[in-house]
Amino acid sequence: MKKIILLLIPFFLSINIFAQEVVAKYSVTYGKFLKLGIAETKLNIKNNEYKISIIAKTTGMAKFLSNKRVEIYESYGKVINNIFIPKKFVKIKKDSLKKRIKTYTFDRKNKKILLHYLQIGKEKRFNQDHEYKTIEINKVEESILDYYAENDILSLFFNIKLKIQKFEDGKEYTLNAVGANKTKGVINILMPSSKQLKNMNKVLKTEDKTKFTAYINQKIFQSKRGELLLSLNNYGFCTFAVLKDVLLFGDIVGKMIEFKVKDD
Repeated sequence: MKKIILLLIPFFLSINIFAQEVVAKYSVTYGKFLKLGIAETKLNIKNNEYKISIIAKTTGMAKFLSNKRVEIYESYGKVINNIFIPKKFVKIKKDSLKKRIKTYTFDRKNKKILLHYLQIGKEKRFNQDHEYKTIEINKVEESILDYYAENDILSLFFNIKLKIQKFEDGKEYTLNAVGANKTKGVINILMPSSKQLKNMNKVLKTEDKTKFTAYINQKIFQSKRGELLLSLNNYGFCTFAVLKDVLLFGDIVGKMIEFKVKDD
């Protein structure tokens, strides 16, 4: 399921921040036949305060294998001069047995990220007789991240529209965000050269003019860096994405299936 979230997050680029509410829905498939999940994202802005939320659910066989896994990502903050500035970022992962909640609070004055971790529910473990035993879980931890970033993963991809306009073809750029990965949140953006763009057009089957590669820097299946090919339409929204180098069945593909904007 985590792979699904990482694939879906880059979809939510270049939202019209003057809109009061934006809702988009996506489907994710593995190979030609296996549907992994669906996701819905919402952006709400009121009085320069924003909330971004993503709810992703497994479906079909993936739902059965993951114990009805659901993941929720939320970002809260302000919009100042067209920039999303997060105050809090929340990651929730839950299944039929347990729930894990990570809350990241931005301390901008001291350049620190405070992490509150909560895990509740049940967990199955082997006992001394090598039999499964269900135990209750109630775990709370607090810490400070070993790095600081101005953005979380959601606010970064809403803000990237301002950066990508200045990126040059054929060059790679390094960004970072809280919640992106365990390697200090580093994400790389590669703008394709004319030759690379021709190859991307064969994979990303859209007429969109804007295409690029995002490396999330996690080893996913056979992809050491987590290579995502992305295609944006004229409104700046990703309509199609492909996670490359996947075992057995082929690529993981994400596709926008519904999009609604409510203006002020």
